[in-house]
Amino acid sequence: MNNKIMLIVPPAPAHYIVPPVGLGYLATALRKAGFNNLSILDGQKINLTPILLKEVLVQQKPAIVGLQVFSSGYSTAQEIVEITKKVLPDSVVVLGGPHVTATAQRVLNDFPMADFAFQGEAEPGFPLLVKCIFNKENILEKISGLIFRQNDQIRLVQRAIVEDLDSLGFPAWDLMPPNTYPDVPQGAFYKRFPIAPILTSRGCPYECAYCGSPVNMTRRYRVRSISHVLDEIEMLVNKYGVKEIHIIDDMFSLKKERVLEFCDGLESRKIDISYTFPNGLRLDSLDKKVLVRMKQTGAYAFTVGIESGSQRILDAMKKRLTLGEIREKVQLIRECELEPSGFFIIGYPGETVEDIKATIKFAKSLPLKRAHFSNFLPLPGTEATEELYRRGEITEGNWDQLSYYQTPYAPKGMTRNELKKWQRYAFLSFHLRPKILWGMIREIKSWRHFEAIIVRAKDYLLCRRNKVCRIYRGW
Repeated sequence: MNNKIMLIVPPAPAHYIVPPVGLGYLATALRKAGFNNLSILDGQKINLTPILLKEVLVQQKPAIVGLQVFSSGYSTAQEIVEITKKVLPDSVVVLGGPHVTATAQRVLNDFPMADFAFQGEAEPGFPLLVKCIFNKENILEKISGLIFRQNDQIRLVQRAIVEDLDSLGFPAWDLMPPNTYPDVPQGAFYKRFPIAPILTSRGCPYECAYCGSPVNMTRRYRVRSISHVLDEIEMLVNKYGVKEIHIIDDMFSLKKERVLEFCDGLESRKIDISYTFPNGLRLDSLDKKVLVRMKQTGAYAFTVGIESGSQRILDAMKKRLTLGEIREKVQLIRECELEPSGFFIIGYPGETVEDIKATIKFAKSLPLKRAHFSNFLPLPGTEATEELYRRGEITEGNWDQLSYYQTPYAPKGMTRNELKKWQRYAFLSFHLRPKILWGMIREIKSWRHFEAIIVRAKDYLLCRRNKVCRIYRGW
């Protein structure tokens, strides 16, 4: 009997290509349940095309295919499901990921060829589903988070919330070795390579109206023990030669004592790494003691969520921050000899041109090293998006446009083309200042790194990344 399981990451318009930690945890859960014949197919890493996908499916013949679905890769995910079912009609296709969780009520209607889906954390439920499939058992209604069809109806089982994160173990790093990933992640400025992303917590208790994190991981904040985190880092250093850790938590710095324990542990174990936070840190969770200890133990750069230079828009976002607090904390980061970069959102609902101008002016007034100006994305399931649905300003669908390289929405009184022009202006006016530009030039590590930076800037400014992916990857 064929018991092969394949977990797939679709190709996507991504500039940040690192091991898919979520699927790594899922693979570990399957192994713990006794299912060891499995693989991870990282479509971003290998530039997956339809032809290549067909070849892999024919060669490996998986009985079960698990597919991670993001809103920005909605159409690509649909095509992967269709190809899988055409090549292997008897295979079972299971969907998961942020888009599935946010659209749980309709996802199996949107993916009619898929067999099952999971909302939320699938580590508890997916191994049970695999057992049901292989053993031909019928206990679907008892599998937490499962979405399935029954008597022409879509059934949703209450999703699981994993409380004991240590019990999950480490991701299956042997299926996605970090030292085999790009050492220049698509033009990004990082310090040391190889890089490995790690999760030390799940969930975020804050209520930012635009953020999809509470939809996917809930607002219940849960943490791994620091000893467990440090054990994983030591393993990555010793086994894969990892030199830098990217902590990809939604809210790493919520508890000051835990952050200090992490820093003390790195120091006492003499772990030689650099580390940073590409998903960002919340500014009001940082103080001088925490920043100094982070600097002493290998942290070198912080990305922080600033979002707007208009207090009115910050309040609409439910950021619970003032412009004065933002300025104070960014300055403190600089004083602690760390490099702050900022996330900003352009085109938030209710925003005006004057608000956008205020954001650009505010960004340039802060001691930031870099700034990322993204268009507002109406992510499914978020409070801001639900309000736009209620007001009739947007309709469901067009998920593929939910990419930072697209302009899926513009507030009233503004066109999408106008908004894109403001985004370009923000990017150029910030980064073409001599001090900022010279700082970036000094960080270029090689000619290949320089080429990657140019490609990234062109894609960002020309808003063409989705088109590029389809032309060169065949989707």
